Amino acid sequence: MNSSHSITISSADREEQLDKISENILLLLPQLYRTLLRAGQGKSRKNPINMQLRILIMLAHAGPTQPSDIGIRMGISKSNVSALIDKLIVLGYVERRPDEKDRRVVHITITARGRKFLAGRLKHVGKGIKYNLSALGSDDLDDLYSALDTFRIIISRVDQA
Repeated sequence: MNSSHSITISSADREEQLDKISENILLLLPQLYRTLLRAGQGKSRKNPINMQLRILIMLAHAGPTQPSDIGIRMGISKSNVSALIDKLIVLGYVERRPDEKDRRVVHITITARGRKFLAGRLKHVGKGIKYNLSALGSDDLDDLYSALDTFRIIISRVDQA
């Protein structure tokens, strides 16, 4: 749905609409983790996408990033970012690199080992998602695909605003 096709609503109706959307998103996120993203197959409740994995995903897409920017993008404190990065460095998944123009600035970069680990984890999580969706019929899968694509597009607009 394009924003140029939106219907003008009162500010009270808009506020109510935003409240309902916010509530739905808050209800949906845990359900997504519980239902689709649980690791492996069956009823495992282990969260396959922990904060370290989220950082690797972000670095794989964004490229070298300053620790402060990682914290802002992930919504985590500076001290937690440092601890997570330190763990990822010990594992050999990321490395600190000084900025070429300003040696005081440090960038965190995903390593080849980190990319390999990330690819394996995402493949494993993808298999779990496919397994958890396999009971759905074609119509439900088509609807889910369409809804997720629309959701992704709208969230991209919010992210750019």
